[in-house]
Amino acid sequence: LALWTVLPAAAQAPVQDGAQRPARIVIGYPPGRSIDTVGRFFGTALGKQLDCTYVVENVAGQSGSIALGNVARSPGDGGLLTFSASSALVINPQLFKTVRYDTLKNFEPIALLYDTPLLLVVNAKLPIDSVESLLSYANSHPGQVSFSSPGVGSVSHLAMTEFTRRTGLKLVHVPYQGAAPSLTALAAGQVQLSFEGVAAATPFLQGGRIKALAISSAQRLPRHEAIPTVAESGLPGFDVVPWVGVLAPSGQAADRIEQTWRAVQAVTETDEYTRLIDQVGGRKAVRPPAEFRKFLEAEVPRWQAFIKMSGVTAE
Repeated sequence: LALWTVLPAAAQAPVQDGAQRPARIVIGYPPGRSIDTVGRFFGTALGKQLDCTYVVENVAGQSGSIALGNVARSPGDGGLLTFSASSALVINPQLFKTVRYDTLKNFEPIALLYDTPLLLVVNAKLPIDSVESLLSYANSHPGQVSFSSPGVGSVSHLAMTEFTRRTGLKLVHVPYQGAAPSLTALAAGQVQLSFEGVAAATPFLQGGRIKALAISSAQRLPRHEAIPTVAESGLPGFDVVPWVGVLAPSGQAADRIEQTWRAVQAVTETDEYTRLIDQVGGRKAVRPPAEFRKFLEAEVPRWQAFIKMSGVTAE
């Protein structure tokens, strides 16, 4: 567990029973991940908006689910927020029997923040420069084409599972512990392709070690307009994109949720936030509490059906 105080000790957030202590932001991923970078940015920015001190806690494990389990058992007294991703909120509950929360019952949605489309990338030495040529290559090399992912059940893994289901390709899955080793294996030619986040893939792309064929979102990314979508490349309707939101434990008062949302909204309208999301390879996708709840209510069954259809299991 790593702790960082992200503002000087000034006015502190009120909590239950009138006690005074710093408010907390829990992030279910290790320091250095893009969600951690964004969470720390909000720790400082929200502290200024709400005139309080935020302490950021990294509680890594089970792709964000350990942290959410802890948050779900915390009081909704206004002193705790969590930044979490689609993997923990809508995918892991379908994959892990040990998940100790119900996404729709145990949390108060504050805001959907951004999403991070994935790049379909291949080793640069392969004679592949499009989805069409990838299909041709894979079909002419049966049993010889493998793909990496940051882990079993990751959005990257599920995106490739959907890609192979739609195309009929037979690929070998080689899971790694995170995007960095997954991309390193791809660049070294140990595997042939992968779906990876833009920010993680960029250094490898710039170094000429991998090539981007398509992007997993329904629309092209403004900064990468030359890269077509998977949907444009022959798989209409393909749209598999991870996202990030901020939530509180259930039971938080409506006025406190509204106050926090207004502060979050103000931060998301700044140029600094826009630049940060661009740097992490994301797209602003801000939605207020009621819209975020409706989004979650749609995403939970969507991913439940998606995982059932894919046959992916993690246990």
